[in-house]
Amino acid sequence: MRKVYGAWLSVMVGLTLFYAFQGHYPSFMYFFSNSFPPVISGVTVVISGLSLERYWRKAKGPFSKAWFYFTAGLFLWFLGEAVWAGYALILGVEVPYPSIADVFWLAGYVPLFIALYLYVKIFGGVLTKKTLAASIMATVILAIVVAGVLLAPILNVEEDLWTLVADFAYPLSDLALFSVAHLGLIVFWKGKLGKPWLFINAAIAMNMGAGILFSYTTAYGIYYCGHMLELLYHFSYLSLILAFYLHTKEL
Repeated sequence: MRKVYGAWLSVMVGLTLFYAFQGHYPSFMYFFSNSFPPVISGVTVVISGLSLERYWRKAKGPFSKAWFYFTAGLFLWFLGEAVWAGYALILGVEVPYPSIADVFWLAGYVPLFIALYLYVKIFGGVLTKKTLAASIMATVILAIVVAGVLLAPILNVEEDLWTLVADFAYPLSDLALFSVAHLGLIVFWKGKLGKPWLFINAAIAMNMGAGILFSYTTAYGIYYCGHMLELLYHFSYLSLILAFYLHTKEL
């Protein structure tokens, strides 16, 4: 496992350095910024699909259904990444937002939420009412914070309705995923699945942070392909890949 963690960390450090020195290769950075997301999201789909095949073959039922929804949601995200790449690299649209790509991305949240819900429901009996109440309270507070962080800066600029909807839809959708995923972390924290769920939660948190930064930077016209915030999206996919790999090793 040390080699696995080492490889995972090395890729993250390598990506960070690659983005940090992009001034030396701006043209290639633009190509990489748009072509790498479909690759890494595609790898995530493959890893999730391999897990689905394994669990479906060994344990049909709610558990395998949860993994089916994981794979379906990630496949929709892959389609979103691919459509964005097509807009940018083929059609020459520098920042295709909002676009058809957002339809696939936002649609992907639905099966991902179902996957998390089904998984946690299987073992949800260990959660006490006090824990659930605290969880709901924490989610509400986080939702207020997220809305507050976005509301003031975004409403100060002129954006069309669909852009405003997308600006809030992403972080709030991530918050919906996080509201269920952290329950899974509570359930499995002391068990074998603690590490996989930790990385799943980290992936969702990074994706939410990236979504907030993306909404802010596009609203003020300071986002560009190759922006450092993209690292959060890449790290999110990498964390999911590691989480799924660890999950298959533990269960």
